[in-house]
Amino acid sequence: MEERTEPDMKDALAENLRNLKESFRETPSMEYLLQIVATYHGREQTERGIGFAEAFLMQIEDEKERLLQTSMVFEMVELNEEALSYLSEAGDKFPEDVQVKNHHGMLLNKLKEFENALSIYDGLLESTPESLESLSGKLIALTGLGRHGDILKLYKTSIAITPSSVQDWHFKGVIDGILKDYFENEKGASVTEGQVDKLSKSFDSIEHIIDGLGPEVRNFYMMGNFAGKEIYHEIIEKSE
Repeated sequence: MEERTEPDMKDALAENLRNLKESFRETPSMEYLLQIVATYHGREQTERGIGFAEAFLMQIEDEKERLLQTSMVFEMVELNEEALSYLSEAGDKFPEDVQVKNHHGMLLNKLKEFENALSIYDGLLESTPESLESLSGKLIALTGLGRHGDILKLYKTSIAITPSSVQDWHFKGVIDGILKDYFENEKGASVTEGQVDKLSKSFDSIEHIIDGLGPEVRNFYMMGNFAGKEIYHEIIEKSE
């Protein structure tokens, strides 16, 4: 199979960009918009991508949504400090909004500001202790901080919570993905052999439950599981 040359790759990106713009014109959505921004970024035309996005985002009347989605655009092209500034503004204007807080915590985790992220998630979990989204964010922060005892406590909390929506299965998957590799990596150090065996059995039981809930739940859970594993290994690689 022939490898694509650089001109071929540029042509493919240009064609992809044209198709995405056509799809966006027919059905405007954040999914298409983020793909367009990512494609511009891949073509080393990041500013053009941001400009394209801003022209659309300016039309959003809901200020909270506009700030959140603008933050997502900047995060897409790794301009995380700019993304954080929009989330901070959203937090100032909508201080009690759970969606804003979860997004803020997620970005702080990405920036390795784990203490600040943990503070946000602890606040969220005071009012909604069974939120798997907030628990998954807290677990990432605890893992980044190396707080092994608290990680074990969160594991015990999470296994007692049954996801109430298809989307919750994604966050359950993130939690389990992190914990699977965490327990394996820490076996014999922060985690005993018995705890690893117990965790393995709990994951087996989850697999049986998911099998009876249909392909959509399985897809959400497995995508979350994969994301959790990637997050965990990224954290350990940067801490070594």
